[in-house]
Amino acid sequence: MKLPFDLREIKRGDFSYLTRRKLKNASDEETGEIVLWKWKEKEASEYVLRCPFCQTEQQGEVTLVKRPYRVRCTSCNRSIILPKLLSQAKKEAKKRG
Repeated sequence: MKLPFDLREIKRGDFSYLTRRKLKNASDEETGEIVLWKWKEKEASEYVLRCPFCQTEQQGEVTLVKRPYRVRCTSCNRSIILPKLLSQAKKEAKKRG
């Protein structure tokens, strides 16, 4: 996935939100990925996505209102949930232990 900016050139305070997450499909396999960011001066967040269901790569803008955040794939029209990091970490810890 190609980002519209270089992560190494980001200055502290450029973003109010930035995350990179692996996304799971219906079979619970990590087949997708999203990078989502929100510039400090903008209302909407921008993203680059590889859909975990149809593998289509896309980018766009979305206004995130409440958690868990969701992004809709423009190709297969499925709603993709960005898991909360804490919830995801707890699930993985249970599997390991």
